[in-house]
Amino acid sequence: MPALERVYQDYQADGLVILAINTTHQDELQTALDFASSLNLTFPILLDQDGEVSSLYQLQAMPTTFFVDRAGIIQDVVVGGPMAEALLRVRAEQLIEKDP
Repeated sequence: MPALERVYQDYQADGLVILAINTTHQDELQTALDFASSLNLTFPILLDQDGEVSSLYQLQAMPTTFFVDRAGIIQDVVVGGPMAEALLRVRAEQLIEKDP
């Protein structure tokens, strides 16, 4: 998560959007809020309170990261973590360069 935050800070002005989704149906809401606060995360963290999003995206493991281009098309999926910050930066740059 700290690497995601750094990449977000560096690329948000270029149009990068990071949306974290907490599987609140498996976690406690306060735990999720405390976690985000303790890491000073500034990107939005959405709550999947009933598991609908997890089901829709057929999550098999957490974390799972979806890289989605400007047209809303999933370009890559990485299951597991943590991911190297260098990989996050490469993927961010690839997504920013793509036109819809």
